Amino acid sequence: MITAIRRKQASCKLLTLGMAFTVAAGCSGTSSGETGSGNSTGASAGTGAKTELNVMFTTEVSGDQTEQQVWEETVNMYAQKNPNVKINLQLQNFGGVEQHRAWVTTQLIGGTAPDLFTTRYIWDQEDLKKGLLMDLTPFYSKKNANLGGKSWDEVFPKSVLQRLLGDNKTYASVPASIDSVRILYNKDLFAKAGIQKVPTTWNEFLDIQEKLKKSGVTPFGFPNTKPGDYNYSWTTRILTEELIAGQYDKMDVSHNGFIEINEYTRAVDQGIVDITQSPYKDVFPIIKNWSQYWPKGYNGIDFNTSTDMFLRGEVAMIMRTSGQSKVLYESSARKFEMAAFPLPYLTKENHPDAVGKLMEIGGVPAGNMAIPKSIKPEKLDAAIDFMAFVTSSQIQGLHAQKLYRTPATSTADLPDNLKGFAFVGDPMKLNIYGGEVDKNVTENNQKLGQLYLEGSLPLEKYLNDLKKVMLDGVKQKKEENKWNADNNYGIQP
Repeated sequence: MITAIRRKQASCKLLTLGMAFTVAAGCSGTSSGETGSGNSTGASAGTGAKTELNVMFTTEVSGDQTEQQVWEETVNMYAQKNPNVKINLQLQNFGGVEQHRAWVTTQLIGGTAPDLFTTRYIWDQEDLKKGLLMDLTPFYSKKNANLGGKSWDEVFPKSVLQRLLGDNKTYASVPASIDSVRILYNKDLFAKAGIQKVPTTWNEFLDIQEKLKKSGVTPFGFPNTKPGDYNYSWTTRILTEELIAGQYDKMDVSHNGFIEINEYTRAVDQGIVDITQSPYKDVFPIIKNWSQYWPKGYNGIDFNTSTDMFLRGEVAMIMRTSGQSKVLYESSARKFEMAAFPLPYLTKENHPDAVGKLMEIGGVPAGNMAIPKSIKPEKLDAAIDFMAFVTSSQIQGLHAQKLYRTPATSTADLPDNLKGFAFVGDPMKLNIYGGEVDKNVTENNQKLGQLYLEGSLPLEKYLNDLKKVMLDGVKQKKEENKWNADNNYGIQP
C-alpha cells in the first residue's frame, strides 16, 4: 500500500499554525476609481491602526503541508508589501461539495462568515440575491496596483467573466483559479501496449483500452464508492452535455451564455429537460459499456485507492483535476512518466445528437473568493485589495507552480506541469448532475448509478427514480424563491 499519498478526508478541518496563522499585512485604500497598494488608507502606518481580516480558503487535500505553506507564503508576501492589515488565515478541507455548501449557508445565515472566504461560482449569485454577499460589480472595473494597474474585467478572460456574471449583470465573487478535468496516463504502459498517440474521439478511446486490456493491464482506474470520488459525476455531466449542447438555446432564456439555477428550474419544470428521454437517457448505456475496462469491484474502489493503483502501475489511466494531479506528479512512488489529455468526445458514430466536440467540465471559475454582506465597512477595502493580490500574476504563477492550480487570469503564464490541463473545449452550460445545482440529484445519481452499472437496477427505474428527486428539488426551489411560469421563474431577459 502506498501510504505516502494517503490523505484522510476531514470535514472542515482547520489547518493553521496553532489555531490560526496571523500576519500583519498592509492594504491600501480606494481612491478615484483605483484600489491597491500605494494609495492612502484610513488605517495608516502613521496612526498604527490595523485592519484585521479573517480569511478562509479551502484546500484540495486534507493535511497537505505544501498547500498550507504556499498560502502562508502568499500572506507573508502581502505583509511585506503593506504593513497595515492583520490577516487571520484559516485553511479548511471539506469532505465534498455538499459539505462545503452547507458550511457557506450556515455561516452566511448565522452572520459568522469570515471577512473573505471560498465559495463556488454557481452559489454566489444565489447568495447575492438573498442579500448575504457583497455586490462586487463596482470593483470589477476599478484598476488595482496588484493587477499591474489593470482591473478584473481586463485580466480575466471573457469566458470566465461570462461565467461569473449574474442575470442582474452582477459579480458576486472573484476566482482564484480555473478547474479542468483531465485523464492522466502512464506513458510506459501505453508504449507497452503499442499505443502511439492519445485518443481524441470516444471510439478511439475504447480502442486503446482494448489494447491495454490485451496487454495485461486494467485500462482505467475508475473509483465509484461515493459522490466524492467524482469520476461518475464528471463522466455523466461531460457526456450529457455533448449530447444536449444543441438544445442550449431552449434553456438559456437570459442569453448570457450560461444556464443559471432559475433557468434550470424552468427547463425541468416545463419538461424541456427530461432525463428519462433521449438524448439524456442514452448517456448511461455508453458509460456502462465503458465499465468493462474498469477494475473488478469498481463500486468498492475509492478515490485514494485508485490513486494507489495508478502509482503501482495496476491501471493505465485515472481522471483528475489539475489540483488533484499534484500528489501524483510529486509522489516518490511513481516510477513512470505520465501526461494528461481530455476525456475523448462522442461523435455521430456514438449518437446522432453528439455535437462532435469536447464539452469541458473544467475551464470554469474555481476557488472563488466572496465577501459577506455582514463585513464591517472599514474592512471592505482591505478585503478587496487582498483578493486583487491573490489574482495578481505573481501569486497566480506561484499557485500554478506549487499547487498545480490553473491561473484564472490571462496575465499569468501556465507552467509546463499544467500544459496538459489547458482549456481546449467549449464550456458546458447545464451541469444537471453537479452538486452545485442540486446535491440530492448528485447523491442519488451516484447511488442509483452504482446499482445500474452492477446490473441490479434497470435503466428505466434508475432514471424515473432520479427524475422524481430532480422534480422534488425543482419544486423546492420554486417555493423558496416564489418562481413560477407566470413570473418567468424570476428570469430577466
